Amino acid sequence: MQYSLGFDLSTQQLKCVAVDQRMRTCAEVKVDFDADLPHYNTNKGVYIDGDTVNSPVGQWVEAMDLVMERLVASGLDLGLVVAVSGSCQQHGSVFWSEDASELLAGLQKGKGSLVDQLVPGAFSRPTAPNWQDHSTQKQCQEMEASVGGPQSMAQITGSRAHFRFTGPQILKVIETEPEAYESTHAITLVSNFATSLLCGKLVELEESDACGMNLYDIKGRTFHKPLIDLLESKRVAPTGPSLLSKLLGEPIKVQDTRSTPVCAGHIAPYFSERYGINPECQVYPFTGDNLATLCSLPMGNGDVMVSLGTSTTVLLVTEQYHPSPNYHLFLHPTIPDHYMAMICYCNGSLAREQVRNLLNVACHSPSQRVHPSDWHAFNDAVADDSLDTSGELGVYFPLGEIVPSVPAVTSRVLFDRGSGEILEHVHQFSDTRHDAKVIVESQALSCRVRIAPLLTARPGSFHTTVPANTMVKFDYDSMCLLDLVDRRPERCFFVGGASRNNAIVQRFAKVLGATEGNYRSENPNACAIGGCYKALWSYEAGRSGNCTEFSQFLHKNMPADDIARVSDPDEAAWDHYNHSIVALSNLEGELGKAK
Repeated sequence: MQYSLGFDLSTQQLKCVAVDQRMRTCAEVKVDFDADLPHYNTNKGVYIDGDTVNSPVGQWVEAMDLVMERLVASGLDLGLVVAVSGSCQQHGSVFWSEDASELLAGLQKGKGSLVDQLVPGAFSRPTAPNWQDHSTQKQCQEMEASVGGPQSMAQITGSRAHFRFTGPQILKVIETEPEAYESTHAITLVSNFATSLLCGKLVELEESDACGMNLYDIKGRTFHKPLIDLLESKRVAPTGPSLLSKLLGEPIKVQDTRSTPVCAGHIAPYFSERYGINPECQVYPFTGDNLATLCSLPMGNGDVMVSLGTSTTVLLVTEQYHPSPNYHLFLHPTIPDHYMAMICYCNGSLAREQVRNLLNVACHSPSQRVHPSDWHAFNDAVADDSLDTSGELGVYFPLGEIVPSVPAVTSRVLFDRGSGEILEHVHQFSDTRHDAKVIVESQALSCRVRIAPLLTARPGSFHTTVPANTMVKFDYDSMCLLDLVDRRPERCFFVGGASRNNAIVQRFAKVLGATEGNYRSENPNACAIGGCYKALWSYEAGRSGNCTEFSQFLHKNMPADDIARVSDPDEAAWDHYNHSIVALSNLEGELGKAK
C-alpha cells in the first residue's frame, strides 16, 4: 500500500488528507488556527485593520508541524507516503529574507521545531496579505492605467486588477514599506511557500497560481515586462535583487508538453527524520485553492462546476482564452492548452434565504409555527413545472453584485416571450411562490449566459420565437442570440451547501442545459483531495513514463460513490429558457444605466 498526501492551507486552517492508490481516503487531520494556535491572536485566521487584512506567516509554519504530528497520531504509516501536493489560499504573498535559502536547507530535527528554525529569520515581513484585503485601490488603478485600462489588463493577465491580487499587493509594499521590500530576497505565493517548506528549498511559482497576480502574461507564458517595469520604477532606493529575481524567475511550466509532470523535489530530511515520511517521497507543486478544486473532479473541456454557497462561484474548463474584466482566467494546473474560468457572484444562498423567509410568512399563519429556515414551501415552488413563470424575470441582489456590476437592488419584470422586451416593472408577482422559482431561474440563467462565450459552439435546433439574429449584451460581451444558445456545457457538477437541495440543483440543471448530464459532489475536502489526486497522478505518470490525461485518470480511478448523477439532459427545458435571455440582457442593461 502507498499513500499520497494533499494539504489545504486555507485562511482559517491547515488540513491534510491521505488517499491510497485506489483513491480512498485513509486519514484526515486539520489544525484550526484560532483554536489550536491561539497565541497568534487571529480572528478567523487573520489580522484585520480597516481595509488591510494579513495573516501571520509564523502561524502557517507552526501549523505544518502540528498537522504532521496529528498525521502520525492518526496511525497512518508515513513511511508509505510516496507523493505530496496540495492547495493554498490564492493571492497571498510571503516575503523571504536573504537568509531563507540557508535556513531552509539547514532544517534539522535536532534544532527544534520549524518555527524555532525559521521564524523570524527566514522572513522579511512577519505577515502575508490575505485575499480579503481591500487596501490596494491606488495600486490597482496605477497598474490598470499603465496597460490601457481594465479590459487590457484582463486580456494580458486573465483578470482586471483586483485588490487581493499579488501584483498590487507587492506594489503597495514597495510604496509603503520600502525597507522591508529592499531586504526581501524572495517573494512567493502561499502555494510555493508551502512547497518550499516541504522541500527545504525555495521553489519557483506554480504557473497556474501565478495567473492570479496581475503580473503574468497568460498567452505569452511569461511575466509581462511593462508591468514588472512599473513596479521596479516605484522603488525609492533599489539595493537588492530585481523583482524578477525576487520572484525566483519564471514559474514552473506545469503545462509543458512533456511525458511526466514536474516534480518540485523530494521531501526535506527534516520531515523524514522527525515524522518518518518516506525520504524518497516526491513533492509536486502546490496550486491555488480554486484550481485544486478542479482537480478533485474529473472535469474536461466544456465541463462546469457550480458552487452553491453563501455566494455563487462557477468554475469552467475551457480551451478558449476569452478574457473579461468581469471574470478570471487561469492556466489549467494539469491539462495542457486549457484554462480555468472563474465567475464569482456575491449573491447566492443569502438571496434565496430572503425569498424563502418571505414565502414562509406568506404561506403560513402564525399559528403554524414554521421554522424560519424551513425550505419546504420554497422547494415545492422551485420544483413546480406547472407554476408558469415563463414571462417573469427578476434580479435579487441584497448585496451589491459583482456580475453584473451593480449596487444592491431587487427588480421584478414582466416580459414579452415573443420578443424578450420588458413590458412592465412590478413591485411583486401575482403569487410569492413565483419569487422562489424566479430567483433560482435568474441565478442559473446569469451563469448560463456568462459561460457561453467560453464554450465550444454546438450548432443545433433553435426553438424560440425571438429572432435568431437578435443581439444580446452581458457585461463586455455582445453576441447574437443564435450563437449564444448554440453553446452548452458538457457536464455540470454541483458542490457547496445548497447542492444538497434537490429542487435548486434540478432547476439549475434545467437552465444550464449540460449535454452529458448533471452530477453532485459532497466532498467537504475538495481542495485537499484535489491535491491528493494531483500528487497521485503525477507520481504514477513519473513511475510509468506515460502521462494519462488528468480528467481521464480521475474518471477511471475515482471511487464510484464520490460523485452522484442527479439528472439527465433536458432538451425541452433548454429551449424553454431561450426566451428569457433577451429579457435578462435588457434588464441588466437598465440596471447598468441606473447605477
